[in-house]
Order: sequence, then structure tokens, then C-alpha cells
Amino acid sequence: MKNSFRHLVLAYALLSGTGFAISEEGGQSQRDYERTVQSVVRNKYFYKSGRFELTPTAGVMPYDSVMAHYTLGGRATWHLSDHYSWEVGDLQLAFPSVTSYIQSYVKTFGLSNVQTVKIRKLASSNFILSPIYGKVRFFGRQILYFDIYVAAGIGMANTDVVQLSSTGKGVDGVETLLKSGWDPMIDVGFGFKIFLNDAMGLVFDLRDYIVSSETYGKRSFKSNFTVFGGVSFFLPTF
Repeated sequence: MKNSFRHLVLAYALLSGTGFAISEEGGQSQRDYERTVQSVVRNKYFYKSGRFELTPTAGVMPYDSVMAHYTLGGRATWHLSDHYSWEVGDLQLAFPSVTSYIQSYVKTFGLSNVQTVKIRKLASSNFILSPIYGKVRFFGRQILYFDIYVAAGIGMANTDVVQLSSTGKGVDGVETLLKSGWDPMIDVGFGFKIFLNDAMGLVFDLRDYIVSSETYGKRSFKSNFTVFGGVSFFLPTF
């Protein structure tokens, strides 16, 4: 009787373990596809390969004490595979304004020639590498899927070169436009994407738009570090 009971318990444990494994592992077609793409994370929510992504964004350049820049724009990305993508276009419309700090500085010391650059528009195309992806379980069955990616590319920036000048100490400065045009630019960055479902995701990333512009008669590169947030919309696979 004891041996029969032991055999029954053992059989139940084996069958239960097998059943849970099958449920956790997913369907055969899913496992076959994961083998073909050499997926590391099993039962990934969905795959990006062959999909087109549209991402409205909003950003701010927090580390410029002279100019305050806020941006609104969007990105269009074609996913060549799960790990490699081409960001066909990153287009940003900037809203620049001179900070109160530099206005006060010009007024206090009566400066007559402070030159700086206002960014009006940013346009670039980038290569995206997504080497890290995974999922995290929260509160039992709640699972968060995410990607971590890096970006690098080239583009152009529409800029205004302006001069701030004061006629004497204690006199408010006057802003004068010296030059307007398009300047070459390179940009680099990295980001974090959280997938809400197979059609939407949240994006948080950091980009540095390095613009070659001319101030004081000399051309030089200036870093424009930008913090972005956005919502991604994935179109169906073509």
C-alpha cells in the first residue's frame, strides 16, 4: 500500500512538472521561431523584425545655462531585425529662449558682445543597435518587457546665431540676429523602451546633438544634450 502511494505521488509530481513546463514554454511554433532568431529570452511578447515604428517625442535640453531649449517632434524607425534598426528620420522642432541667467549677467557687467546659438530645427538619420532586451516579473503574473538601445547618426540643424549686448552696467541687453542657416550635426545616444502591448510602447532616451556652428567668427562643435520621452506605435509586419 505504501509503495502504491509513493508511486502515485511520484507520477503526479512528474505529470505536474511536465504540464507546468509546457505551459511556461509556450506553443511549438513559438519555440521554433525563437530557435530561428536565436532568442535568449523565452516567450518574448513580440518581435520587431520587419515592423515600422512611429514615435512622437517631447524633450528638453537641461544643461545649457545660456539657452533654454524645449523640443517637440517625432521619429520613424524601420526594424531590420530584432537587434538592428534604421531610424529613417528623427525630426525635432525646438523652441529656444535666452535664460534669465545670461540676461542678468549681460546687464550686471554691461557686456556688449555675447554670442550664442539658438536651435530651431533638428533633422537626423540614425543606426539603432538593441543589444539588450528582457522581461521582469512584477506582482506574480505581471510581466514588463523592455529593450535597451544605442543610437548614432548624422544630420543637419537649423540655427540662429544671436548676439546679446548692453550699452552699460545696469542696462538691459538687446538681442540681435547675426546669422541664420543650416549646420552639420552628429548625434549619439541611448534609450530604454517599455512595451505596453504588441502595438505600443513607452520610450525614454538621452541624445546628444553635436552641432558645428559659428560664433565669434570661428566654427566649432557644441554639445546639445537632450532628455526625451515619447510613445511608440508599431505598424503591422509587412
